[in-house]
Amino acid sequence: MLKTNTTGSFSEIDDSSAVTGEVSGSEASDRAPIRVVLDYLEKSERNFLTPTNLADMAGRPTAAEIAAALTLAPGVNAERPALDRERPPATTNSSQKNSRVEHRAPRTGANGAHRMQRPFALVPTLSKPSSLFLKAPARVPLMGVRIDCVTERQVTSHVTSSIRAGVGGWIATPNVQHLRVISEQPELLRLVNEANFRVADGMPLLWASRLQGTPLPERITGAGLTLSLATAAAKAGQSIFLLGGDPGDAEAAATVLKRLNPDLKIAGVMCPAHGFERDPLQMAEIGNALHSAKADLVYSCFGFPKQEMVIRALREYLPSAWFLGLGGSLAIVSGRTRRAPRWIQGMGMEWAWRLGLEPRRLFHRYIVKDLPFFFRLLGNAIVQH
Repeated sequence: MLKTNTTGSFSEIDDSSAVTGEVSGSEASDRAPIRVVLDYLEKSERNFLTPTNLADMAGRPTAAEIAAALTLAPGVNAERPALDRERPPATTNSSQKNSRVEHRAPRTGANGAHRMQRPFALVPTLSKPSSLFLKAPARVPLMGVRIDCVTERQVTSHVTSSIRAGVGGWIATPNVQHLRVISEQPELLRLVNEANFRVADGMPLLWASRLQGTPLPERITGAGLTLSLATAAAKAGQSIFLLGGDPGDAEAAATVLKRLNPDLKIAGVMCPAHGFERDPLQMAEIGNALHSAKADLVYSCFGFPKQEMVIRALREYLPSAWFLGLGGSLAIVSGRTRRAPRWIQGMGMEWAWRLGLEPRRLFHRYIVKDLPFFFRLLGNAIVQH
């Protein structure tokens, strides 16, 4: 037995009470819906139905009524004399009322009768997947990292609703440097793929996804998530814990976020000493501080892959919170590092802006290491396509 689901496709169910082979002529309650199907088949000159056809019917019949009507489709006229006498002749304009229906000439056999499909031919056989049923991939693989096809608005909405439900998670923000480091240290791939969301923080990832034929919807930067999630948290009455950054960055960023969102709750601010991640005692102190603060969001800002390792170790202290690896976002939000103008961001040249601001620190990373890997990433995307 078949039933329609919410996507317009069909699934098979077990219904021993449904009759697919015959219909009793004495059951008047079944005739009207069956006649609706028969009328539709005759007017559109076809002997099968698609999900679009069902959506066009004024009163959608049940799966049992559809199957029963198909057994009485044209070509078995001897089995439905009563229905034939009651149905008025079709007019020439009736088949034109639905312009989305594809009109086909009826197939005939040697005796001139219409060929009848069996009831389970309700779903037409397709040699290739129909665009009606195709969905965009949930994730796009780039150099082994599965990037989620989501927008920033979808991420913020999911995170705030999950927090209300008491369910925590983890968001990673991969960029070209992250993918390069993962290619050099393959053991980090499993670490990154543990995150609930992996969003593309960099235009090169979007370019690669397009060349690969699986385009990502948009770039989602760590700095952007820092602001948008703070705004969403303030509206939902949720709190944020700022962890990491250079000394003073977290306090300054908390002041900016509070000024932008007066209702925002800052659960805590902490900038651990260098090397804390290798000291179990310091890690336990940080975990206990998070547990006591009962924060809903934890911004982990230590750079890749340190921030991801810290998140993995601290999540057990606060399983209902969402942890985000946001790199140098606190420096940007605090104003210590100026972000590129929007037109430069739109061109995908924000890296050049940052290189101009800090050439000594970033030249070796951006030019010597990341630039060759960028071309490798694009080449791999073309091959995958």
